[in-house]
Amino acid sequence: MPDQEYTVEQAAAHAKTWCDKHGWKRICDIPDSDSLYYAWEELPQKERAYWIRRFGEYSAKDAWAEFGPKRCKVEAGYITGAGEFYTDILDVPRFHNVMMVFKL
Repeated sequence: MPDQEYTVEQAAAHAKTWCDKHGWKRICDIPDSDSLYYAWEELPQKERAYWIRRFGEYSAKDAWAEFGPKRCKVEAGYITGAGEFYTDILDVPRFHNVMMVFKL
């Protein structure tokens, strides 16, 4: 059975409908979506200490920005072109374009 393919436009349309129904917002509808993720200054001291030990005090912030896991402050998920919701991008079937959504 061949994989089904969905476009970005389909994902965006399904995400708009889904967000209107559930009270979430699409990433493209949030002016400063970077503020939904933790910044270096907001990390717990223990996590910052780990990066400082590995990369030194002066390059730890840059190393974390480049390679560190970006944790979201709010609940997030993905709506596929088929209109399905997933909490993990790795669970989305191949060729299903997605739109990221946030619970605000």
